[in-house]
Amino acid sequence: MLNRAIFAAAIALALSAPAGAQATQPAVKKDDHAAMHAEHMKQMQAGKEAKAEGWKELDAYHMLMMATWHPAKDKNDLSATRAKIGEMVAAAKAVAASKAPAMCQKVELAKAQAGLTGETEKVAAMVSVKADDTALKAAMKTLHDRFEVLEQGCATGMKH
Repeated sequence: MLNRAIFAAAIALALSAPAGAQATQPAVKKDDHAAMHAEHMKQMQAGKEAKAEGWKELDAYHMLMMATWHPAKDKNDLSATRAKIGEMVAAAKAVAASKAPAMCQKVELAKAQAGLTGETEKVAAMVSVKADDTALKAAMKTLHDRFEVLEQGCATGMKH
């Protein structure tokens, strides 16, 4: 419960900071996943980090991936995945139907873009049959790893 409170406070602080404000907090430790996630969201929202330049559909999917994968990975909490999977499928379809920016037009990225919907739909199918958390978490890890091909191939700045 304390981790959720810290996470919520970090998000609130990140959202309340004026644009361009310098962070006065110490550097985030690599093993503090909640703090890393909060910093990642703050940087994305400020337009400074891990955004696919000019690819708003991928950025929208990325926000959903962060909201679902990190609770699953860090806390074995699949409730966000179960609640947001419909949005993720719609966002994956939007990514697949969109035109990737020039910097993202590479063969391996085109394959990842085309496969994102099917991978997301696999997770949705598992949610619909009420798969157990262990299986669903494994499917989310696979989806996240495949998504990262696009994220890392198209994004600038720090990766999560």
